[in-house]
Amino acid sequence: MQDQVVVRRTYKKYILKQPNTDELCRRCGKESQTIQHITAACEQLAPTEYLKRLDGVEVIHQKLAEAAGVTVDKSPYYKYTPANVLENGNFKLYWNRSIITDTTVPANRHDITLMNKKAKTTFLIDIAVPNTHNLAKTITDKQNKYQELANEICGMWKQNAAQVTPIIITSTRVIPNSLSQSQKRLNLHPNTHIQMQKSVILGTCSNVRNFLNHK
Repeated sequence: MQDQVVVRRTYKKYILKQPNTDELCRRCGKESQTIQHITAACEQLAPTEYLKRLDGVEVIHQKLAEAAGVTVDKSPYYKYTPANVLENGNFKLYWNRSIITDTTVPANRHDITLMNKKAKTTFLIDIAVPNTHNLAKTITDKQNKYQELANEICGMWKQNAAQVTPIIITSTRVIPNSLSQSQKRLNLHPNTHIQMQKSVILGTCSNVRNFLNHK
């Protein structure tokens, strides 16, 4: 997949030079069936296959819960089911919950909210699995999308700081340099991203295999 030698429609048309080959995606019929389109850009796969792959990155919630001491669930990451709310005397952890604000904000539902009660610091964590060429743009978009919510949370919850922290791994497991810094800020083990990479690449391989076998 990284070398783009998977036999897809555009490969057949432009590399194998097969005549009368339709290069449009067999699922959405709107874009060229490139490997990038299959792995992270087909609108027909977004609500199903891509979402299933993203759920595999729930390992980040499990590791945050362990680091905060709000759970002792040692299930394998692929069997782990995040609780909507976990809390102890020091931390509060939300999963996939909308934040009700005093004023309307355009985006108030990210993946994870981690509040450090003693430090009065909140992290707004949103996870994404884009194509590699969209890595930097996705990080910027996530930061801009939730910054207004972070500002609101500071005032509502009387926090010293509220920080938007995107967790981005591309569909072929490429990670940004900033990910190690994010892991450190969140008090995660430095190798946490390795398990996330494994989850993502297994999901991508499964998606591509299912796509190419789809009739």
